[in-house]
Amino acid sequence: MVTQVTPFSTPLPDTFNQTAEEFEASANTLVSELNPRFTQMNSAILEMNELALNAETAAGELANTVWVSGTTYTAGQVRYSPVDFYSYRRKTNGAGTTDPSLDLTNWALQTKTTFGNSDTASSAVDVTLTSSSGRLQIISMTAADKKLNLPSATTLAKGAPLFVVNNKGLYRFSVHRSGGTFLCYVNPGQVLAFGCSDISTAAGVWSISGSDAEKIYSGNTAEVLNSVDSRFIAVSMLSATKAICGYKNNATGIAYAVILNYGSASGTPVIVNADSIRNISIAALSSSKAVMVYQQTANSNIKGCVLDVSGNSITPGTEKTIITIASASGANGTSLAVLSATKLLLAYMYGGASSISEKVLDISGSTIVDGTETVADASSFNVASTPYLVTKPMGSTKAIVVFLGSSFQTNIRLQSISGATPSPTGTVLSIPSPGVTPSAGTTFAVCAMNANRTVIIRSVDRKFGDIIAYLIDTSGTTPILVSSKNIPLSYKDDNLHLSAAKIDADKIYITFPGGYSLGADSLVLTVSSDDRMYVGNVSERLEPGITAAAGYVACDALDSSHVMQVCRNASTFLSAKTIEIS
Repeated sequence: MVTQVTPFSTPLPDTFNQTAEEFEASANTLVSELNPRFTQMNSAILEMNELALNAETAAGELANTVWVSGTTYTAGQVRYSPVDFYSYRRKTNGAGTTDPSLDLTNWALQTKTTFGNSDTASSAVDVTLTSSSGRLQIISMTAADKKLNLPSATTLAKGAPLFVVNNKGLYRFSVHRSGGTFLCYVNPGQVLAFGCSDISTAAGVWSISGSDAEKIYSGNTAEVLNSVDSRFIAVSMLSATKAICGYKNNATGIAYAVILNYGSASGTPVIVNADSIRNISIAALSSSKAVMVYQQTANSNIKGCVLDVSGNSITPGTEKTIITIASASGANGTSLAVLSATKLLLAYMYGGASSISEKVLDISGSTIVDGTETVADASSFNVASTPYLVTKPMGSTKAIVVFLGSSFQTNIRLQSISGATPSPTGTVLSIPSPGVTPSAGTTFAVCAMNANRTVIIRSVDRKFGDIIAYLIDTSGTTPILVSSKNIPLSYKDDNLHLSAAKIDADKIYITFPGGYSLGADSLVLTVSSDDRMYVGNVSERLEPGITAAAGYVACDALDSSHVMQVCRNASTFLSAKTIEIS
């Protein structure tokens, strides 16, 4: 501990304001206080001299001692790197042949890097920065789908704008953390700044400043899973790296299922049934079990089966006829909501019915046990609006059913599930159709954020392709409209078909085919705690050439930053791609 010098407590003698007696007493007191303080100050001076010698020695070591490959160092020793000439302190005892600037396990950077210098690069390959790279990066990529890789955050200073990136080229490129995770795209002419708020790991925690940073990564190549016309695509997440997809082989008319993997090759499609079908719904109960429901084309009978999953293998259980329907004409559609590991709610519509129906499906092993049919809502639905109804779970005893009414309005009804019996609660919320040309042939999407809030996304009209999002209060027995948000897209298309997935507690990933790029576009919608909705930038051409039609694109979240997106690609084949979201 450094010696402490005690402060003086009495005033100094003052010949102008003190009497002779007061001056003498003050002088005597001062002299008595000086002696111990001289002792304290002498000790402090000796300590400061020692500290100065230590600092001089350390400074000499920092400036003059180079790291030597193979030499044994003890923890705490400092050497400068002959590669970048920065100083590093040894973290562990031992020797090594890797330069300290590249060996962050054993060496810590001691030199504070300056926030200056500028680098200009023109490259046809990925560019990787280091801690000594210029803080202004002027980059022109000469090939598509290239990356700018940031250095390990452990080699950087925290808080300041570490890199300002200016894309002077004609290709956009993506920016990635150390280790490969995606941060954003930098489009031609765009300038973005990157700062790090946490440098405890190589990846770090980065903040991006600048205008319109696009945070949906589509640079990975889609995996083509078959060579047939694929329709009525549905997908559900099994785990953080695996999903299951159901679809119709349009050549044979029958249903298939396939395992989709993130980070490894997907499985081979397997036949689920022998009937010509349509209107597929699929829902995962666990990482090894899913249920698939569909309607027969010939008569609209609704059937389903349990799919047992082991690795990339799918074993369909015995097909179950859930409801027998006399006529194939009129409305039809299915939607599944998972209530528990053994129970689902199935909502459906079919020819001849005047309202939406529902059943509870109990799963025992590979067998479906269906409950009694009940009416989800007695409102008339639009017969032409098939197969567009959606049900989502809000816990084990509550769900929401959404469908288009007779005037194309959005009808919303909450459902209560007691054992094997579902029943509607409260009253229906009916939101008038947005826009001037309501479309029967347009899908919508529903995401239950929690038991209290649900977001419904549907198109404004058929001519301009805008989207409107409705935030619904679902905390009680009757849904209540809280707010709505217009999402201007303004591209002309005959239809706008939507698929969406909740990616975390407040974010929704939305995708739609036939967008700006005449392929699949996407965006992220954020719902704040004060019931406001914020729209991220649209990411274009996640998959090009997808026809704008119902059942041609589907998605589900694997975790908060990865979405499995499946589509009928430009060749009409089934394609899968894991979309990364920053």
